[in-house]
Amino acid sequence: MALGTERDYPYMYARVSAKKAKLLESSDYENFMKMGVNEISRNLEEGEYKEDIDALGSNYDGVRLVELGLTRNLARSLSELVEMAPEDLSEILEAYLRRYDILSIKRLLRWKLSDQGDLDIESILTPVSSFTYKELKELSEKDLDEIVDELDFDAKIDYSNYLEGKESVSEIETALDQAHFDELELLAGEVRSEEFQNFLKREMEHQNLTVALRLKKHGQGREEIRERMIENGGSEIVDKVIEAEDLNHAVEILAEEERISSTDEDLEEIERELEVKRLRKALKMLHTEPLGLTSIIGYVVAKITEVENLRMLIRAKETGIHNIETIRRNLIVPER
Repeated sequence: MALGTERDYPYMYARVSAKKAKLLESSDYENFMKMGVNEISRNLEEGEYKEDIDALGSNYDGVRLVELGLTRNLARSLSELVEMAPEDLSEILEAYLRRYDILSIKRLLRWKLSDQGDLDIESILTPVSSFTYKELKELSEKDLDEIVDELDFDAKIDYSNYLEGKESVSEIETALDQAHFDELELLAGEVRSEEFQNFLKREMEHQNLTVALRLKKHGQGREEIRERMIENGGSEIVDKVIEAEDLNHAVEILAEEERISSTDEDLEEIERELEVKRLRKALKMLHTEPLGLTSIIGYVVAKITEVENLRMLIRAKETGIHNIETIRRNLIVPER
């Protein structure tokens, strides 16, 4: 697959290769695990995250400073990637990153629904794609219907068609996810990347598994669960989990299929293990199609994963809940 012109695509690949070389390695994380939060912050400030931590240093400190600096750096890094990309590739990157707009909207809707007026709104928002904190805060001041009515993505498909007639928050969430994956599948078909299409199938399956497990935990029936599934994201394992008698049976199925190693019903831990496996498969794309789409998407996944690794690490350091081995087991580091 060839994207863009012969001049601009190799240029972008060269830039992305340089960015890949700056990603943190296992040795960096091992050093961080020996440090406290403030020392980790100082080390990050000396490297790739300097500009973003410095920009926020006069207003924040400690864990809050690091977390906001990480988000700011991620948003800036991925925006630069979109801006340097050829038109056809930038369209795919923008569509892929729209997942963060959707994630923020979902969290915003749930926040409004639960009436957590005293919650720091910045702690639940992820302005990595097209929305800014300012725009999301403005949306947070509106009611549920107004938020949905004002959603207007510059997308390949019309998201409003999917939202029409959807009233409950769960229906809106499913509609947004369906629209997002439909948009990505449409774009994947246009560029004819088999690797990217396979990547999307894994993403959709993961989404469906996660939703099915959560609904199983809350005692939802098979038909209710199927209504929340993403179309084209089905698979044999998804069907088995949906048909399971309860969460315990679903967990046993995942263990038998070697999707997880534990039969404990701790849903948070199960989701984390599934996520780790999903991301490790996704990061292998860094080394496929050297001059193709999946290598670029692989870098995006790697950068997002790095930020999530650092968030997990500093939160664990702050709370003291997780020991070093637990932290190490949950770190996801791309192979060089």
